Amino acid sequence: MKTVTYVINSITLAVALSTLTFVAKVQADSSFSVNSTYADTHDNNGTHYDESRSLSSNEDTHDDLTLSALHETQSTVDGSDDAVSEDTHTNEEKKTSDDTHANSESSAIYPKKISQVPYSALGVLPTSEADEQFSYGDDPLQTIYTWHGRSSTNEKYADKALIFIHGGCWLNAYGYEHAKGMYHALAELGMGVYVTEYRRVGDEGGGWPGSLDDVTQAISTALKRIENEGRYTNIYIAGHSAGGHLALLAAQRLSSSSLNLSRANIKRIIGLAAITDIQSYAMGHNSCQSATAKFMNGTPEDVPTAYQRATPRPTHGSLPITLLQGDADSIVPARHAVLSGTNQKIIKNGGHFDWLHPESTSFDALLEVISEHDE
Repeated sequence: MKTVTYVINSITLAVALSTLTFVAKVQADSSFSVNSTYADTHDNNGTHYDESRSLSSNEDTHDDLTLSALHETQSTVDGSDDAVSEDTHTNEEKKTSDDTHANSESSAIYPKKISQVPYSALGVLPTSEADEQFSYGDDPLQTIYTWHGRSSTNEKYADKALIFIHGGCWLNAYGYEHAKGMYHALAELGMGVYVTEYRRVGDEGGGWPGSLDDVTQAISTALKRIENEGRYTNIYIAGHSAGGHLALLAAQRLSSSSLNLSRANIKRIIGLAAITDIQSYAMGHNSCQSATAKFMNGTPEDVPTAYQRATPRPTHGSLPITLLQGDADSIVPARHAVLSGTNQKIIKNGGHFDWLHPESTSFDALLEVISEHDE
């Protein structure tokens, strides 16, 4: 009887130890890793930054991306348009990094630097409502929302305004609201932010070329408003993702129009993960790439002339352009930053939505570009 009891106790102990080992392994596998490094090197691809705190959870690979999954995931890509997105960042926990950017103008408010920001993380940022709004057309969507620069001890951005074109795969499922944390942060630094809403795929009059027509008119209206008010003297035009694509095209149009852009004191056009090669982008298979044909009303084979007109050509414009891009962007591959006639800055381990998050290395890089070209 004692032998039987001993055997049972031994088995029970072995099972318990195995369970503890398994739990410990699961916890170790699911724990967040912290990577704080800094590098500032230059090569033929432009300036590279690596000053990030990568937060990783259990790997969650998606073989067939839906639009919602596309905006919830980020991963390191292999440089092709067909890269699969993985969930490498959760919004539930954040670990601090001691390595912060000494020269960052946002560090006093947002000292911790992160990368690979998921779309869901944008929704929990501090925000504020627009100070004012005004129309540039008859449709309710043809509206510009303005955040004016707050009073700040740092006057570096007090005379600057950013005209911003939001992204979202050109689809009306994604409006200007998703980047309100970014607008709020820029205003807190003292900068004016003029955010363009426009008709997109799914809206009457949206798609190609209606969306570009809206953005072009919006930028022109915002420039005239800024000039009349006299509040800001240095102006930048920026767009994110599909909005970056439209911003580049609109600036190109305005450069060839009767509008005197040099008189408007536009310092620079900035593309944040901007789509620059729309023809090749349409051949990709992630959800945003798949939306290209809807935006263009056909494939490159169906409407080749339209795709040619929808391809930004910086050499045709009169304004300097900087393309900012993360090398780990799974929605817009880094090769879109390689465009003749532009300057490039590549962010190491930078994700697609990092540009819209004030705690990210990418956001700091945006501030640096603005600071570099404010004279």
